[in-house]
Amino acid sequence: MVSDKVQKERLDKCVSKLTGLSRKEASALIKEGRVLVDGQAALEAALKIPVNSIITIDDDEISLYEEGFKKRVYMLNKPSDMVCADRDRNHRIVTSLFVEELRPDTLHCAGRLDIDTTGLLIVTDDGELIHEITHPKKEITKLYRAVTDKPIPEKAVSAFLKGIKHPEEKFPYKSAKLTIESANVGLVEVKEGRFHEVKRLFECVGCEVIELTRLRIGSLELDDSLEEGEYRLLSDDEVDLLFAKVTD
Repeated sequence: MVSDKVQKERLDKCVSKLTGLSRKEASALIKEGRVLVDGQAALEAALKIPVNSIITIDDDEISLYEEGFKKRVYMLNKPSDMVCADRDRNHRIVTSLFVEELRPDTLHCAGRLDIDTTGLLIVTDDGELIHEITHPKKEITKLYRAVTDKPIPEKAVSAFLKGIKHPEEKFPYKSAKLTIESANVGLVEVKEGRFHEVKRLFECVGCEVIELTRLRIGSLELDDSLEEGEYRLLSDDEVDLLFAKVTD
């Protein structure tokens, strides 16, 4: 759970940012015993402290949270025709949706959705969180709604569950859960996130995906009040849901 791993920063980095001093000058300040962390003396510049700490410098108390040390995590309802990249010459990037005051150049996508795929996307300035969400070993589940060009065969349910090997892949996909909502609409839960995975799963059973929307990551569901292109900041509890198992 993310809440068990409170974001931390080096003390000298915090003091440097708060005071405008260089890191070397901040280290000297710390060694002189002029810096307290949550009321306790801290004499090591390399000490990593939680970003919810209160720093006291020469009796002046400062909250790191209030000074912008806390990382930002946004839920975005990604529109079609936009790419999950830091830059692209031919297409608009999703971070361009964020207002300039939020410094979109410091934000990055936690994983990618295809240009024509819509729905839940996490955008953040927390590199560690991006790694946690996207690392294959974490096996964080993602739920998609797929609309296909022809009726989904019943056999697809067991095929997805067993694991399908696509002709362009070296290894079979891991077990995926398919629920057929209607003739041409299926809900697919995967835990790998391989290239075009959902689309290729359907290709293996003779269907082409014509619309694809991500609805959930872990236990965090797309906020249905968000229109495509809209975003909002997540709470700490909501970030924890990204790593929570789905309960039926």
